[in-house]
Amino acid sequence: MASTTEQRDGAVEHEMSTHQRGLVDTCLEEGQFESAITLLEQLRSPNYRPTISHIRQLIYISLQPEHPPSINEMVYTDVPSSPSKTALKKRIPSGAAVLAARRLLNSFAITNSPEAIAAALPFYDDPRKDESSTEAGDDGSLESVIGPQSMCISRAKNCWSILVQGFTQRGQIFSVPRGKGKKRTHNVDEADDVLADEVDNAVVGEDAWSTLDWLITLFEQDEILTGARGSGRFSNLLLQQIPRPRSGTGPRWDTEVPLRIISFCMEQTEVRRQTLGSRLMTLLVNLSATPHLDLSMFVASVYTHLTAAELEKLPALLSNLGPSTPVHKFKVALCQKLLIDSSHIISRDGPPQRVKARARALRTTRTEENLKSQPAEAIAAAQSTKNQMTAFTEIQRCLEADTLSPSMAVTHAVLLRAKFELLNSYGMLQSEMASTEKDPDWVAFLQGARANQVIDSTFGSNPDNPDGRIYREVLQSIIQVWSS
Repeated sequence: MASTTEQRDGAVEHEMSTHQRGLVDTCLEEGQFESAITLLEQLRSPNYRPTISHIRQLIYISLQPEHPPSINEMVYTDVPSSPSKTALKKRIPSGAAVLAARRLLNSFAITNSPEAIAAALPFYDDPRKDESSTEAGDDGSLESVIGPQSMCISRAKNCWSILVQGFTQRGQIFSVPRGKGKKRTHNVDEADDVLADEVDNAVVGEDAWSTLDWLITLFEQDEILTGARGSGRFSNLLLQQIPRPRSGTGPRWDTEVPLRIISFCMEQTEVRRQTLGSRLMTLLVNLSATPHLDLSMFVASVYTHLTAAELEKLPALLSNLGPSTPVHKFKVALCQKLLIDSSHIISRDGPPQRVKARARALRTTRTEENLKSQPAEAIAAAQSTKNQMTAFTEIQRCLEADTLSPSMAVTHAVLLRAKFELLNSYGMLQSEMASTEKDPDWVAFLQGARANQVIDSTFGSNPDNPDGRIYREVLQSIIQVWSS
């Protein structure tokens, strides 16, 4: 009996029929990738989801170069079992097939439910990783000319691993000619994630940017669907790509890998690639507004990445985050931490805690049922902590502080931007609250002349400081709205 899933509009999504799967499988077995993709496009429907094996092979094809190497440039060395050139040619998707696979994946992300499409993705402690190649390929995908190679996706640690430069080469043994007959042999073990940890391999390969875009689109669609169900605006599929804490309970915190990807996106010169980093950051910020991701640990991790790279990237990071309650909370927490560290301010809650190293998460099955099984008291307590608003007296101390720490490589321009974002986001959060819930010190700040005094002293009136002048004018205009 074919299983079904619920679509975003409540409609039932059935499995593709055996006959339809067979037509696509025949094309894949013959290495006719373009025909298989065209057929899948014709069969695409919100009422029928594609098979896991087909999505997995589409991902594998999409990770290949748009300009594939010729047969003479890639010669397998496992003689005498090496395939003939004709057989080898069938295993190399054409550039047209690669582009078509990328387009089709994006189409599936919009047409079908995110859960159905993401079923082909690996995630932490996925029980399918323990299956043998035969068991994992019992859907017939091993008959495809790229079926065995595509299984590297199922055995990956998480979805971020498949983006690493050279990921699809693992498990292959081949030689690439290097001038005058010299060859460089590659032999990558598919049983580990060496590629993901090597400095020499980019966290997003040159041929994986489209796949990253697709993953983010999938998470965004899942986020929309989760919000429509009344469960909060976050992506459970993204949550599955973050390991559990060692205890197996409580909010997750280890966002190291996606933050490395975001940092790499910010280093790119192409605006589209930078935008991918901003979109992924927005997804993480929205997740941090739920009880499932530790906000303080997330802010500390972001801060660590910024200080490890360049704090000059802070304005670009903050500018590309759209206005929302989770984003404002994140900005307040991040900017307050930056200003406290750079000004030797000691918060009334004590000095900021250092992020402690933690061991890797234990292997546990991570499903949506596990998520829902967390104690209601723990979830309620975590959410209550996140809903607590920082006292305005702490915000004001950050605004008025001007003593820089000699150990902080932070410019005056970055500090001004942090203070602007801190005050603007805090004011936005206060404006969303009922009058009885607002901080009394904030209300007094708006009603008296103190607001303009603090803004003038913080951002100055020096005409040689254009950024400060712009921040001052914007804040003065907004405060008139807040105080009305």
